Amino acid sequence: MSGESISSAILTIASVICAFGFVSAVYPSVISAGDPIMSRTDSMGDQIMIDIEILHETTGANGTEVHVWVKNVGCKGISSGMIPDSDLFFGEVGNFERIPYDENGSLAPGWNYLIEQDEDNNWDKGETLRIKIKPADLPVTGKKCFIKFSTYNGVSEEAYFTVS
Repeated sequence: MSGESISSAILTIASVICAFGFVSAVYPSVISAGDPIMSRTDSMGDQIMIDIEILHETTGANGTEVHVWVKNVGCKGISSGMIPDSDLFFGEVGNFERIPYDENGSLAPGWNYLIEQDEDNNWDKGETLRIKIKPADLPVTGKKCFIKFSTYNGVSEEAYFTVS
């Protein structure tokens, strides 16, 4: 009788150890499986909170530059460190290119920016970004141009305008 009790106790202890080993092996996998879902949810939330609108486009500096004003109309600001990670496409309709960011504004093609109404170097809700574009090919008067600005997380706005 005592042999059965000892056998039962040993089997119970072995079962608990096996169960603990199984949970220890499987639990990290189950937890990490949710990480991509959480990451995608955070990314989508970020996109929902950010929205932009192109307000106006014009040529400047004797036709060698194009100035574009883009307003942050979303609920969330964008750090000034993230603005250079944005993509800007510009050119005549059907013949546009991605214009690289140029902090100094001296390269062609290149673009840089200034945050108007700025108090903290971040592009906050309600503030306007003035973008200065130096295209490789100067826009021709009377031609229709295309511009698309896409933030670091893919929120974008595009517009067509005629060079005057």
